[in-house]
Amino acid sequence: MLATASKRPPGPDPAWAVEMKWDGMRAISQISGTGARFWSRNGHEVTLSFPELAEAFPGIIGLVLDGEIVAPDPATGAPSFSRLQHRLGTRPSAALRAAVPVRYFVFDVLEIAAESVMDLPYLERRERLDELHLDGGPIRVPPTWIGEDPERMLRIAADAALEGIVLKRTNSRYQPGRRSRAWLKVALRKVETFAVVGWLEGSGTNRGSLGSLVLAGRLHGQLRFAGSVGSGFTIAGRRAIRDALDRIARPDSPLDVEPPREIARSAHWCDPIIAVDVAYRELTGDGVLRQPSFKGVRSDVDASEIGWPT
Repeated sequence: MLATASKRPPGPDPAWAVEMKWDGMRAISQISGTGARFWSRNGHEVTLSFPELAEAFPGIIGLVLDGEIVAPDPATGAPSFSRLQHRLGTRPSAALRAAVPVRYFVFDVLEIAAESVMDLPYLERRERLDELHLDGGPIRVPPTWIGEDPERMLRIAADAALEGIVLKRTNSRYQPGRRSRAWLKVALRKVETFAVVGWLEGSGTNRGSLGSLVLAGRLHGQLRFAGSVGSGFTIAGRRAIRDALDRIARPDSPLDVEPPREIARSAHWCDPIIAVDVAYRELTGDGVLRQPSFKGVRSDVDASEIGWPT
């Protein structure tokens, strides 16, 4: 079940619960007698990348949970997707596990004792989740606040360097595969996923590496230019992404709608198969990102399914 982006949260209302929004990778887990298995939002199994989570449910069977895998920043404790990237797609060594520990923040339960509870209202599912007493070690069950002022919770999220908040109707059932207005996400700064369709050459210290990524999304089924992003990269990250782009380069634009002339003239094009998260202030009237900043590559997202920011 996915949340719908919202600019203005409803005021304090007991019909809404408030949760914090975590900067990580959404994951469904299934716990059986042989341990836990994890799947990303696009259905890819990611268990091998997080063995400490797979081993964290001793003696528990018959659960299906929904949550977020996060890698806390060692300085602030806030989840950092850029740190989590070091674990994605790996079979981590003991050294990597120690350097980049992960947590699984569980916020919903879908099955208990192999019986579905998805038709129960949100509040009852949360009560069932709390009764499981899962909180401990790398497994955390973050709190939920009922009827709390969303504006106040946004300020708390900002002070804690979090992404924002998620509001959930207390009487809502779990609707798998749907983006519902029963769940609303309110971001402090918008973060969306885009397809990479090309790149611009770097200059100065970035000469021979990567200047910026050319981004796109699908609007009414057409792949359209959404701007470019050139900030938020590490030096090593620029080189790694450029290497990946060189392997999928193509001579022509994959866009269905002609991009601005300066982009068409100077961009190097690639197949639109890499997905990236980008934070930005707003989308301008002509559909271009304002003040974008690169957040990370999303290996758990199918670039062909990326839509248009709302």
